[in-house]
Amino acid sequence: MAIAVMGDDDESTSSLILRLSRLGFDAIHAKRGSRAFARVLEDSDVIVCGSVDHAALGIEATGRLPGAFVLLVAEVPDSATMLSAMRHGVIDVVVAPADDAELGARLRAALTRAKPTDLRIAGQLDTLERDQRAGQYIQLRMLPRSPATIDNYRLTHRVKPSMFLSGDFVDYFRIAERHVVFYIADVSGHGASSAFVTVILKNFSRRLRREYRSRMLTNPGEILAVLNRELLDQSLGKHVTMCIGVVDMEANTVVYANAGHFPHAIHATNGSAAFMEAPGKPVGLFDAVDYAVEEVQLAAGDSIVAFSDGVLEVMHEESLSAKEARLVACTAARAPDIDALWHDIGVADGQPAPDDVTCLVINRER
Repeated sequence: MAIAVMGDDDESTSSLILRLSRLGFDAIHAKRGSRAFARVLEDSDVIVCGSVDHAALGIEATGRLPGAFVLLVAEVPDSATMLSAMRHGVIDVVVAPADDAELGARLRAALTRAKPTDLRIAGQLDTLERDQRAGQYIQLRMLPRSPATIDNYRLTHRVKPSMFLSGDFVDYFRIAERHVVFYIADVSGHGASSAFVTVILKNFSRRLRREYRSRMLTNPGEILAVLNRELLDQSLGKHVTMCIGVVDMEANTVVYANAGHFPHAIHATNGSAAFMEAPGKPVGLFDAVDYAVEEVQLAAGDSIVAFSDGVLEVMHEESLSAKEARLVACTAARAPDIDALWHDIGVADGQPAPDDVTCLVINRER
């Protein structure tokens, strides 16, 4: 528990700090005009000062009540001064001279009663929330435009984080003249550490657009293998499940691979739908990986729909098989209308979700 001592007289302040140190307190000088003045006050649990004016100055310097003030004065203040002191967060007044036993006991009692510690924690939480909101804004800016039209294909997505930051991520982009790469990814865990990995995924997308190898356009499993090695090399302690596909807009085919992503993507065609199953391990978890590649033909009006596993948490069916059946049925009935899908699955806007929920839809319009 830290004690800050406000004082303009260096000699007397140093003497008091030395005395407090002998009494077992962690004391530090909060000197007006120093660069560390506000920080010392903010980091302290109790602040010892010589006047109400000093307490007011401490509040002004930090913008909030940073701790509990103890006045160390030469004489008992009058009632008006005491009232002002209480309004400024003073919880005790010690009249000098006070022997070591009294001073130590009064300060320990002040440390125990220091309510402003809760205010400081609340302030730290406010700062954390602002940082989280800023991170959310940056993360949303990383997502591709939705809807996006690339030739005769329309791509849309929805992401609902369980917290400010999401471990789910989607991306899609044109690569070469006739191909579109798309993926949906789910980073293990939640919060800032998982959201950080989505930044890596976005950077990987940018590099892939510049440095792809032509065989990756017919074998997206090679893309997953490269990403797997990168995540392992960075030793982040995070792994990612991912469904990735490459659309050939001339042949109207999709080749796809799955890195442990569940539920599987769904192919909706002519009022029916079926899972596009493919085996594969998550990226960033195993040294040896091998991804099977499957292919589907897309007729005009067909859609590929992919969800993150958070969708299973918002569904009310009791068994996994019932939830999978409902996903297929809703996709068959609603694709490519992502808003209708979102509603029918039961993802309520404005309501918290136990896990991140994401939906990605790729539709061949003609």
